[in-house]
Amino acid sequence: MTLAFLELNDLELRLWQGDQLVVSEPGWALLTEPPKVGQQALDEARLQPRLANCQFWQAFSTDPMPGATPVARHHADLAYLQLTALKHLAPSSDFVIGVPGHFERADLSLLLGLTDAASIPVKALIDPGVLLASKALSTTPNLLYLDVGLHAVTLTTVRQGAQLQRSGCLMAHNAGYLNLIDRLANYAASALVRKSRFDPLQHASTEQQLFQQLLQPNHPLASLGQGLISLHHEGVQYDVQLPETDLRAAAAELVPDVVKAIQAASNGPAEVLLSHRAQRLPGLIDSLSLIPGLVTQRLTSASLLEAFTALAPELTANSTHNQLIYSLANPAQATATATEQLSTGHSITHIVQQGIAVEIKAFSETTADDFGLILDAVTGQWQLAPGNLSIALNGQSVTEPCLLKAGDAILAGNQTFLFIQVR
Repeated sequence: MTLAFLELNDLELRLWQGDQLVVSEPGWALLTEPPKVGQQALDEARLQPRLANCQFWQAFSTDPMPGATPVARHHADLAYLQLTALKHLAPSSDFVIGVPGHFERADLSLLLGLTDAASIPVKALIDPGVLLASKALSTTPNLLYLDVGLHAVTLTTVRQGAQLQRSGCLMAHNAGYLNLIDRLANYAASALVRKSRFDPLQHASTEQQLFQQLLQPNHPLASLGQGLISLHHEGVQYDVQLPETDLRAAAAELVPDVVKAIQAASNGPAEVLLSHRAQRLPGLIDSLSLIPGLVTQRLTSASLLEAFTALAPELTANSTHNQLIYSLANPAQATATATEQLSTGHSITHIVQQGIAVEIKAFSETTADDFGLILDAVTGQWQLAPGNLSIALNGQSVTEPCLLKAGDAILAGNQTFLFIQVR
């Protein structure tokens, strides 16, 4: 059995098989005959705005929708069409689906009904925040996962103990990328009118170009809207680059709400895992740095796949289907226990120089240029790394990092240091 992993984020639905990204496409539909979904729909969203729909994953239900057709009566029908298209890209795989944080039990039941109708065998539905927490190895009691989609910013709380347990998810802000992009598009249009007397929002083709250049969830630049925008109309190229003031103005309502939500959810020492999408919210990183005691961990676009890859063998070995995974064993607890045992038995605690013992943690901060003392977070042992001085460990020249143990002695320049363990 092979596993395919699908992340349901309406900004970018990402499907992997093994370590290969099969497709990344937005949660978009175009109510043409026949309907179009994903990138095909996005490519025409501003050309045929009355037929476009991007709400169906956010407002996920079987309630009748405006503009319904015999094929698409409600949002669930549009979700089914996109799931069916994704199924064709991984036809022989069992699916593990990372579900949106805001999904309630009724949403999860509806999703399983749609996957069954689409003949998609579901191994498990899993909360992405819990999955990412399993790779974070955080020591804080409260772990938060911040993510953003087209229509909302979500904050998932994961409690740490022997298990990583999702305890809830809230809307940190009820608007997402789409709202910011609309604002940025207006700023860009105003700048081009001032510069070239050309308004890209007056022409469907240039509005579409502007919209797609702004809507790039995996863009390598730091902030949404950053970088040169180039539009083409009737043989003429129009360039504009938004200043930082415009980027931050677009997020002026969103970022304070997100900061308040994080502060309210922290309830003591906390660490926030920032998705690669959340990191692009203008001004967010700077604002979070001002919260006392808050630790942030910046995830990459590959972090979710890495966490899933680590869990996949366990899922494959289990014959159960349609699992709901909102908790996982906490690797940080196991690592901490193993490290504590190892430290007690083997690791050094002090360094002796000229008959005076100093705690190695304090001493290590003073030797960075001469030689490095690095604590290995996995083994709990200290490593000696070469620096500017010629150093010898137990009489042997040191040219690469090596582990230290109690009783080791080094000669650095004309100074001798002895490593000891104090229990």
